[in-house]
Amino acid sequence: MALRLPANETTTIEEEIPNWSAPFFGDQSGALGYGEDAFSRPKGLEDRVEFWKEIYTKHSSYQGVLHDSRYVHLVYGVVDFSDLKDLEKESRKKFLREKDRRIDQAKNVIREKLKSFQNPTSPEPLSPQDEKLKSLFDSVDEDNKYIEASKDGRLRFQLGQSDVFAEGIRQSGQYIRQMEAIFREEGMPVELTRMVFVESSFNLKAQSRVGASGIWQFMPRTGRRYLRIDGSVDERNHPLFATRAAARYLRQNYKMLEDWPLAVTGYNHGAYGILRLSKKLQSKDIADFVDFRKGSFGFASASFYASFIAALEVEKEAAKYYGPLKVEFPVLGETYRLKRNLSARKILEFFEGDLERAKKLNPHIRRAVWQNRIRVYRRNRIRLDIKAIERMEEWKDHNLYLEKISSYFQHERRKAIA
Repeated sequence: MALRLPANETTTIEEEIPNWSAPFFGDQSGALGYGEDAFSRPKGLEDRVEFWKEIYTKHSSYQGVLHDSRYVHLVYGVVDFSDLKDLEKESRKKFLREKDRRIDQAKNVIREKLKSFQNPTSPEPLSPQDEKLKSLFDSVDEDNKYIEASKDGRLRFQLGQSDVFAEGIRQSGQYIRQMEAIFREEGMPVELTRMVFVESSFNLKAQSRVGASGIWQFMPRTGRRYLRIDGSVDERNHPLFATRAAARYLRQNYKMLEDWPLAVTGYNHGAYGILRLSKKLQSKDIADFVDFRKGSFGFASASFYASFIAALEVEKEAAKYYGPLKVEFPVLGETYRLKRNLSARKILEFFEGDLERAKKLNPHIRRAVWQNRIRVYRRNRIRLDIKAIERMEEWKDHNLYLEKISSYFQHERRKAIA
């Protein structure tokens, strides 16, 4: 049975949690904007949700599908590069080059076939395979539909994620129950914690090319509104600190947009951008947004809510898709605020010199601190596990340096364990 604890909590219970258990989202009558169907499939997004479920469950990260970005359920075929695993071990650069070559080659084949359907030049009948490809568009009512579908903006490759998603479920065991507790404390729907599967699949080291970081993929500008980011720490990289920030950010989105599908999409695209688009389309129905393409509102933004709903559905039935799953043991600790700058050397004393243990509790602390080039600045937060707390309390001056800021969880902790 999964041990359910409030956020920022420590326990001495040595209860192993080897097996995944299905999520429980009940008892949320007070959650913001919550209702029985708050996160059910929106009408008009059924095909999109099914597309993402297949990406999350059917295709591994050594496969992918070529599909139409507007009518995502129109899948042309699978590109497989699982035979390149040995090449990847030899050279990541060569692997990526060959992977891209195969994708481009497959795109060119589909592109030429689509063009030939629009302007047939051969009297020969189509092969059964080409007939099947052409028939995908039988229900599409669009001028020059094959030519339009052949364009770069429409012909798209999506990498599979079945192995990544399963690994995300395994990793989620470290924080998911504490994340749920944080969302409940903030009065927010617990289902929203599963946005992390879409953002990062619980990759604790996730960083994007555009500067987003952490499991919630906060950009620096947004992160600074809710989190400490300075020369010694980047709290975007602490799963629990970032989770509380995400809950508060999503609350602001909902207050502005008054609709969860739009508020969730606003997490990806920006709430003000969604508000402007809502006024332009004169609609708050997410189904009216998904075919709109202009400026920065591209495939990722249009797909975000459908991929989130797909992630919710897949996780609920994870055993069906992935078989028996194990999860990581929760990373539990108490949070302290620094009254003065504190060196890595002193922090490591609390952890009996165990650098990996200290880093696991404090993934937000920058490398320069652990290299003893700078100290963790005052007013920043650190987390200590039960053993580290006992060591810290032996230091007679610890009250001059550390202030415990999560002691109010003690009462809740007793209720959770009871």
